[in-house]
Amino acid sequence: MRKRHFALLPLAVCPCGAAAQTDSISLDGVEVTAVAPGNSVASAVPRQQMGRGEMLRLGVFGIEDALKHVAGIVVKDYGGAGGMKTVSVRGIGAKHTTVIYDGIALTDCQTGEIDLSRYSLANMQRLDLIIGDGDDIFVPARNMAAASTLQMDTDCGMPTTDAPTLRAGLTTGSWGMVEPSFYWRRQFGRRWKLCAQGDWLHAKNDYPFTLTNVNLVTRERRQNSRLGSGRGELNVQWLPAVGQQLRAKVYYNDHSRRLPGIVHLYTQDNDERLKERNAFAQVQYTGRLSASWLLKAAGKANWNASIYDVGIASGGIKSERYWQREYYATTSWLYVPTQWLSADYAIDYQFNNLNSTLSTPTSTVGGAVRVHPYRHSILQSLAFKVATGRLTATGRLLWSNYLNGVGQGTPAADAHRWSPSLAVSWQLLPARALYVRAFWKSIFRVPTFNELYYYHIGSTDLSPERTSQWNLGLTGRLPVGPATLQFTADGYVASVSDKIVAIPFNMFVWRMMNMARVAIRGLDLTAAASWHPSARHQLELTANYSLQHVLNHTRRASPYYNNQIAYVPRQTFATTLGWQNPWVNVSATLSGMDGRWATNEHADGTRMAGFATLDLSAYRVFPIRRGSLTLRCALQNLLDKQYDIVAHYPMPGRSWQLSAGWTL
Repeated sequence: MRKRHFALLPLAVCPCGAAAQTDSISLDGVEVTAVAPGNSVASAVPRQQMGRGEMLRLGVFGIEDALKHVAGIVVKDYGGAGGMKTVSVRGIGAKHTTVIYDGIALTDCQTGEIDLSRYSLANMQRLDLIIGDGDDIFVPARNMAAASTLQMDTDCGMPTTDAPTLRAGLTTGSWGMVEPSFYWRRQFGRRWKLCAQGDWLHAKNDYPFTLTNVNLVTRERRQNSRLGSGRGELNVQWLPAVGQQLRAKVYYNDHSRRLPGIVHLYTQDNDERLKERNAFAQVQYTGRLSASWLLKAAGKANWNASIYDVGIASGGIKSERYWQREYYATTSWLYVPTQWLSADYAIDYQFNNLNSTLSTPTSTVGGAVRVHPYRHSILQSLAFKVATGRLTATGRLLWSNYLNGVGQGTPAADAHRWSPSLAVSWQLLPARALYVRAFWKSIFRVPTFNELYYYHIGSTDLSPERTSQWNLGLTGRLPVGPATLQFTADGYVASVSDKIVAIPFNMFVWRMMNMARVAIRGLDLTAAASWHPSARHQLELTANYSLQHVLNHTRRASPYYNNQIAYVPRQTFATTLGWQNPWVNVSATLSGMDGRWATNEHADGTRMAGFATLDLSAYRVFPIRRGSLTLRCALQNLLDKQYDIVAHYPMPGRSWQLSAGWTL
């Protein structure tokens, strides 16, 4: 059986043809075929983008700030500049969101979640959230293997943009936060470009917070929260011939932080430290083989180390080490026989393994062993796109094969599954940008290595989580008097079956099981309006609102049936008003969410209050000779609202940030 799957591997490494829906653009006199950025209004699936200019106008300093302006997202945040941040879309769960960095997905086979606090906006060119499968079918098969994708494109990752040659920046803020960054690009002739970028972040994170114990209110400070994080990368672009492009990247990230403990009355003692090292190299090739065929091929080698230390009562230190390795190859062939029809075939191969100093009990070998799990993943996709007149339709079929193995013990069962999706967009009026759209997607998630083997709760009998999504929306860009209004409104239903949950057998032993069923229904609204009262003044208003009912449907007879799932608010919102003018550009953002529960059982004392915060920001760009100087400032949580996103992990109160960036 496995031999039949591995017979396809040479196709992933040795491509022989390809294609996708593309636009031809001119780059330094060389014709390059590239996929154009998506349009959130015309897109057949919900797609929300935020470019570098919009981040500046909105007063965004970090990824968590940017995601406030995206409907349907809930960020789990443990507080502070370096607190862990993961993103869940429409209540399905963070493990169902793929994060793509400069065209290739980031992975964590141990936990299945990507910590966004490792990444900086200092050199980020664009953020793009896609729910379902996007309109671009010329993508790796792995990009389709999740319920949603968050794409992060840096300046070096988008070589066709008119990026500056040199940029240096420095950001500082409350509680010892300092972040220098740089970006440098050099062009050699018409065919070569070299780009380097990096940043470093340090923060004490000892912010004050309010602690309430019945009628006694005190001011405390966060402890054990220091952070140091550095990132650097080198990028090369080569244009070997007309219509061909090769990009290569070498990346390294060093992330060290202390882990603050929960705040329980007046105790927050903790002595945990986590060091994470990540290095990878990736290469991507895109080329036009003929008038109708295009090829895309990519490869990646990734290494990740996690070093966890915790003080113990005897005065010593207990440590665990984890090492991940990934090898990945993909090819895509796009065939465009006519202007209105295109088809794509993609095949991906991925190998992951995890070594650890942690031993886990096993019944087959006896005693505790070091499992050393590994997984071969083979994914194939076939996609079609029709774009004619007022109709755009895409259909995909993904065939996934996951082959599991271990160094010792019993491996989890292999998984094989077909996953279809379909998306349609129809322009209602020929002369108006007004569209109705709908999509359906079925996908699944294989258990992570932690869920299968580790923490004394893993179960090799776990089945994949299965999700199904349905979406119906209305979008448009219309003139409203002197202003222009852009809006999207999407209603959706979704379900998650065989959801993996931890079930206690006694006070000390828990076990992972496929028990939960989750039913989801909701509404996402976005709006953006701009008005030019004069040539030098512009008013902008952006807003988003999400209503989510994410309900436990595991067992109808249970007293917890129909409860809202833990940490998912029913309502989230954000609105920003900005004024662009010749003096100082200013913006104000009001964002928040309603109450949530910290447990699925809605136990007494586990309801978390809703909150709203107010942020103010200002910036101005000063021309200096051939370059420019950008000065920015922000006051965040202006009203000093005390709130938690994760129970007993207080978020920062009022804070400030200052930034200076020089561009040449």
